[in-house]
Amino acid sequence: MDNRKNGAHGMFDVVVIGGGAAGMLAAGSAAESGARVLLLERNARLGKKLGITGDGRCNLTNTDERDEFIRSFGVNGKFLYRAFAAFSNHDLIAFFNEHGVATKEERGGRIFPASDKAESVVGALERYMKKHAVAVRLNARAERIVVDAASREVSGVAIKDRETIIKTRNVILATGGLSYPATGSTGDGYSMAKALGHEIVPPRPALVPVETVEAFPKDLQGLSLAGVTVTVLSGRKRIASESGDLIFTHYGISGPVILSLSGIIVEHLDMKEPVAVSINLKPALDRAGLEEFLIREFAGSSKKLIGTVMKGLVPKSLVPILLNAGGISEEKQCGRITTTERKRLAGLLADFRLTAKRPRPIDEAVVTRGGIDLKEVDPRTMESKKVRGLYFCGEILDVDGNTGGYNLQAAFSTARLAAANIRIVEEE
Repeated sequence: MDNRKNGAHGMFDVVVIGGGAAGMLAAGSAAESGARVLLLERNARLGKKLGITGDGRCNLTNTDERDEFIRSFGVNGKFLYRAFAAFSNHDLIAFFNEHGVATKEERGGRIFPASDKAESVVGALERYMKKHAVAVRLNARAERIVVDAASREVSGVAIKDRETIIKTRNVILATGGLSYPATGSTGDGYSMAKALGHEIVPPRPALVPVETVEAFPKDLQGLSLAGVTVTVLSGRKRIASESGDLIFTHYGISGPVILSLSGIIVEHLDMKEPVAVSINLKPALDRAGLEEFLIREFAGSSKKLIGTVMKGLVPKSLVPILLNAGGISEEKQCGRITTTERKRLAGLLADFRLTAKRPRPIDEAVVTRGGIDLKEVDPRTMESKKVRGLYFCGEILDVDGNTGGYNLQAAFSTARLAAANIRIVEEE
């Protein structure tokens, strides 16, 4: 056994804090390059949050090109150019294939393990670390990063309720954000970084369901609308639009398209602006095409009740809500529908609106928006600009992207880049 590799001399080249996706890959990567690595995880097992991502299936990455990845992270996306160049989606897929995880592509370029089990991803990362002799301590909660006051260099890590300081010249902070706190993401990393002088962009939910002012979504609970176009408006200003699947819940709206738009919804709600969510139920038709469509439908069913005919055009549970919003009785015959009523109904099909009230709590968010201020991190290395030997990776950084595998790829890419840039000091 290589004693140096296992920290037998009382010092590790790097201590990784956090045993999630980013932490495990960072630890394994650093160890593979020859470093003595210790990984600290506050839970009793590794990869607790990773094991529940993608409804337990783990959407690893996406097949999109790099520029599309960058765009999916909005204004902060450019910070990730170097990380994605150093470890791309193709590199990530090859990595997991080499470590026993076959992958498959699904709708929208999403990449999943062929097993449909996130546990296979966690297992591969655990095997990777074991192969390269990463020392792992579970139930070990890092409390403080020790820094030399004069040189502003990392010198160790203090563990909660323990007197000993673990000596190291490098720390990779991979503690995640505030989403899913039951998995251990409770903001420890923010506190440790703030104590060292780092600015923290206030954490808030991203990729999160949205509560609405209207109560009727409760009557539609569980209804899924596939392939609708959703537009977010602040006042009369259109601020974002995407197509995808939407789900009604007991409190409002969710589903992939709402999660993707939730970041900008939260941003404008935080600014105390009114936010409307417009759903185009028939995005394949423009307004004129919708009216012509309704004319044909009503002309062929002039004796039938409009409530009955509408059930063939939209989901059954949505019919009374649409007709009520249009001021039209379900018992009215199609042949008696006026031009004004038909236009109003076409308008509702193209622009069915709800009012955003607030996001669901951050502990229900898929990821956290906010975190370590990117101005204080070197994007070429992931090293702190304030403390030598301190690196960041994963969700703790103020970067968050759309749903579809982008956020996990960012976690893995920043982890790989951080591990590649630690400084190994040879012992005498």
